[in-house]
Amino acid sequence: MKNVLLIGADGMLGGELKERLEKKYNVVGTTIETLDITNKQAVLDKAKEVKPYFIINCAAYTNVDGCETHEELALSVNGTAVSNIADAAKQEDATFIHISTDYVFPGNLSVDKIYTEDMEPNPVSAYGRTKLVGEENAKKAEKYYILRTAWLYGLGGKNFVKTMLRLSKEKDEISVVNDQHGSPTSTTTLCEIIEGIMEKEPEYGIYHSTNEGFTTWCDFTKKIFEIANIKTKVKGITSKEYKQMYPQSSDRPTNSQLSKEKLKSVGIVPTKWEEALKAYLKEELK
Repeated sequence: MKNVLLIGADGMLGGELKERLEKKYNVVGTTIETLDITNKQAVLDKAKEVKPYFIINCAAYTNVDGCETHEELALSVNGTAVSNIADAAKQEDATFIHISTDYVFPGNLSVDKIYTEDMEPNPVSAYGRTKLVGEENAKKAEKYYILRTAWLYGLGGKNFVKTMLRLSKEKDEISVVNDQHGSPTSTTTLCEIIEGIMEKEPEYGIYHSTNEGFTTWCDFTKKIFEIANIKTKVKGITSKEYKQMYPQSSDRPTNSQLSKEKLKSVGIVPTKWEEALKAYLKEELK
């Protein structure tokens, strides 16, 4: 059995991934309490102890608005710490799997176009900037996979779907942005993609890793309510209107559409977002 060092094993993605991987691998999970990833020596020591074949980093500072006010903290977790993990992977000749984001792109591409892996990143938010530093640092491992995901939701932890379900109980009508486009991605699908990468070990590099298909936050919400049989009305608003309602919120990408062609070319085909949502809600609403 191959050894896996899973960093951030108690998060929304890491928790589900750990449960799945334990069936096939010898998994050692770490949390913020058991490993300080900003401490280089601690990370090197942990890797030496585990002797992993794969190191997977699911840890990140993901509060997009919080990153604007705490960019230095975000940089230490999303950027500098990734360099420590990459060094540890290199030390043990391990393959590094790092989770990144659509936010490395400016998100201003015309909506009839899709971001491919070879397009130039140019983040416009603090979160995107710190995650791009992380990507550059991850490459130091040499044997690496950077998986860019977007609009992630899952059973453990806070997410958009849970928020909409909660708001539907509190309000008769909800206003949701209708001019931001992307792929809602379930942690289950992302876990499947990670497992596929681990099994196939394709060419190293960056792979866009979201569910198949595109929608808007507004239509995503309508689909959630349709599946969950919720009667609350959904009103579409523009990003500009949302910003007027919540001036402290940071700007979100208009276009988060990531091409999955590279992933498909290595035989990994992500589930359609509607199917993944159905499967998630079946569990969430139990």
